[in-house]
Amino acid sequence: MIKELIKNLTYDEISLNQALTRAKLIAYEINNEDFKNWISKELNGYDKDDKLPDYRIIPCDIFAVLEAYGNRKTTPLDLTEIDKDLNGQLYNMKAQQSISTLEDGLKDTDEPYGYEDLPIQVVQLVREMCNNKFIVAVKRRIQLSQASHIINLTKQKLLDTLLELNSAFPDLQDNYNKTKENDEKASTIINNHIYGDNANSNIGLGENLTQSISSNYSKKVEQILSDLQKIGVPKEDIAEVKEIVEKETDKINLGKKLMSWVGKMSSKAIEKGIELQVPVLMEKIQELM
Repeated sequence: MIKELIKNLTYDEISLNQALTRAKLIAYEINNEDFKNWISKELNGYDKDDKLPDYRIIPCDIFAVLEAYGNRKTTPLDLTEIDKDLNGQLYNMKAQQSISTLEDGLKDTDEPYGYEDLPIQVVQLVREMCNNKFIVAVKRRIQLSQASHIINLTKQKLLDTLLELNSAFPDLQDNYNKTKENDEKASTIINNHIYGDNANSNIGLGENLTQSISSNYSKKVEQILSDLQKIGVPKEDIAEVKEIVEKETDKINLGKKLMSWVGKMSSKAIEKGIELQVPVLMEKIQELM
């Protein structure tokens, strides 16, 4: 079976997903946990907490999406200063998808690029940094040829492993002699070809980025709430703003609720004669949107 698999894979007679599935039989025949685990991750995708091999870390560019007066445009964004504090997490994307997802994705598109929307906290932070209220989204862009590179490199790792296993154990499928010496030899072959000199990396859009952005945004919110108190907004109304910001994650709904709150406050100021600087109030609330 291993010889047939090598031939099928070499001449592209089967997909990489099919080849990995068949290689499972070999991994279980020699009972090598590293080989079984690698095949499983490539077939099923990597979890968010997994340490990815280097070949699944993809460099990317970052763009801001601006929308104003019915017009929308995408423009490059320089976040290298922020990225310095995040150990390259912004400009390196974790390709966690299964091989079948990557293969199918490349079949279904002729586009040269793929995009990933960054969390709303990133959008809010970037909007504040750039002092540009028209920023509605922040995206990371990769070249889809990089996904093709992942597939090709995975194929070569699998093929090189199968070729050397077949050379070291000609009767592997029918008569693998499970001895300590053979297990060590198989383990060396697998580790050399699958992992090589690639150190596992945990670079990605993970907890450090989320915590950093959340911390910055929380400080910004607290400052704005303090400014609202200074211009005469009652404490109970400030608490309502805080609740809206904390609970609403969708930027469109967030904007609607905050503008509704502003309208209510304007009416309240007129009805009850509250001394309130409405223009300043509007400016502060827009900073939260």
